[in-house]
Order: sequence, then C-alpha cells, then structure tokens
Amino acid sequence: MKLVALERTHSPPLPGTMTYDNWMQHNHAIDSCLEVRHVDWLCSLVSSTGDRSICLFDAPYAESLREACRQARMPFQRVWTAERASAKVPPFPQCFPQHATLIIVESHYNAPITPEDDQATQQQMQADLEELNIQRVSVLALDRTHAVGLFATANVEEVRSLYRRAKIPVQYIWQGTLIQPIS
Repeated sequence: MKLVALERTHSPPLPGTMTYDNWMQHNHAIDSCLEVRHVDWLCSLVSSTGDRSICLFDAPYAESLREACRQARMPFQRVWTAERASAKVPPFPQCFPQHATLIIVESHYNAPITPEDDQATQQQMQADLEELNIQRVSVLALDRTHAVGLFATANVEEVRSLYRRAKIPVQYIWQGTLIQPIS
C-alpha cells in the first residue's frame, strides 16, 4: 500500500465547525467506491474556513483513489503519492489527537528537491521546532515537487517564519482541523 494524498477545494465552503460526524456525512458518497478499490482513509485536514481539505489514504496506487473520486462524482484538484518525511514523531496521524487544530503548509517546488537539500532543510527546521516546542509531521510527494507540513500550533506567523528561514516555498498556509477514523 502507498500513502496517497487528495487535495480538494470546496465552493461554497463547508458549513460550520467540522467534526467527525459532519465530515463523514459530507463524504459518505465515496465510501463504497473506496472500499471496492481497497483504499483506506487515514485522516483529513479541513481548513477552518471550510474551503480546502487534504485527505491521506493507504491505497494500492494513486489512480485507485482518482477512480473512486470520479465514480462518486467528487471533484478534486490533485491526487499524489507521498512518503512521510518526518521520522522523529509517533506514527501519523495518531501523533495528533482527533479534532486537533493544526497549521497546514503546502509547498510546491519548481524543480524536484534533492534528498540532500531536503535533509539539510529538515535538520535546520527541526532545531527551530525543538526550540519553539512545536511538533511537526510532513509528507513529501514521491516526485519531490510538493509537500505538506502539519504543525501542532495555532500560530500561523511562527510557522511562516520557520519556512522563510529555511527558504522553503509556501503556496498555501492555513489553520485546519484533523479528522481521523474513530476506532
């Protein structure tokens, strides 16, 4: 199984505070489409404004998730295969509690980031995160052209400053809620 990310925008924005029950109700049409393709939902990050979400899945391949979305008539911006880039935290998404408020950063690189550059950036940022006592998890596209970072803080400017110091491009930065399956 592969880690697969699904990026969506919502217009009009999703109404109200997003809870597990609200999210499940909003997305129930895709459930059977995922099941027949052996795709497992791991978690969703939903913006506090309700206009954006990123969902992570375990899937045989990215196309299986695209097919499920098309069959359910669920529009999406992008589906991509990823790898977890952060290694010093417990397994994701269990490292953050249900409905945690997080800062989400989406980065896109003009050219694929090299493993050496990525490692140097991760080390620099890790020192700053430890100093600020902020927990982070990030996923990096296998083609190394985009990444999503999740930060356990409510301070957007603190995270934006970390990205500036590390010279990492930021396409979007937003506050969101973590929704994950209930065991």
